[in-house]
Amino acid sequence: MSKNLSQVKPYADAKSNIQERIGLLGAAFDPPHFGHFLLAQIALQTGELDQIWMMPSPERWDKSPIGSSQQRLSWLHQAMKVCPPHLKKSLVISDIELQLPAYRGTYWLLSQLRRTHPQATFSLILGWDSFVSIPQWRDPTTGTLNGNELLTTTRIYVTPRAADAAAISEHPSAHPNGVVMLPALDDPAAGDIGWLEGLTHNQAAALSSSLVRSALRKQEPLRFLFTDVENEIRQSGVYDLPSVEPKNK
Repeated sequence: MSKNLSQVKPYADAKSNIQERIGLLGAAFDPPHFGHFLLAQIALQTGELDQIWMMPSPERWDKSPIGSSQQRLSWLHQAMKVCPPHLKKSLVISDIELQLPAYRGTYWLLSQLRRTHPQATFSLILGWDSFVSIPQWRDPTTGTLNGNELLTTTRIYVTPRAADAAAISEHPSAHPNGVVMLPALDDPAAGDIGWLEGLTHNQAAALSSSLVRSALRKQEPLRFLFTDVENEIRQSGVYDLPSVEPKNK
């Protein structure tokens, strides 16, 4: 039976009636890796968020994950179990988008969450690449572009790359639409990443799911995944064939 958003509750133990400042970290998590958790950690270090919902995305008009929804959700739970306790206490896994009968886009989702959770405030946590694509975001069921409306209604925490310094200067922290520039992942001032098992700042900044998939496919040693997640992925063989690499639609 399909569910509308008023019937959907946050996955795990998130409480819908608590007054909190919630950051939404949506991604395919295909697979989840250290970079996702580092982004959450940096956002929490602003002191402006009480909780972060990590939200695996469904198949979308612009991207088709390789791992199934069930696999990606399972991997995220495995990662959550072993991520540092100081970080875990502020993270919640939410399968809201996976439960919806159809993907409607981020602006629609935020509108519904604000209606069904009026006590909470919702912000977005994005990497630079996603942020600059917002004007092209749309409701795929209608084709209506709504990225600009999202920019005027939603506080967005953006983590740039240091290489984007010129572009960053065009969007300072005091952006009128509430954009907040977090430190770049490869900036030594980005925060404590000591728990990342010896990764350098540059290695952490370079992390992406596509690079992780490539390393897994080539049977290369990894330091980008929690061990339990890596073992489960390698046993599944889900990324073994190059032909399964997703293409943007």
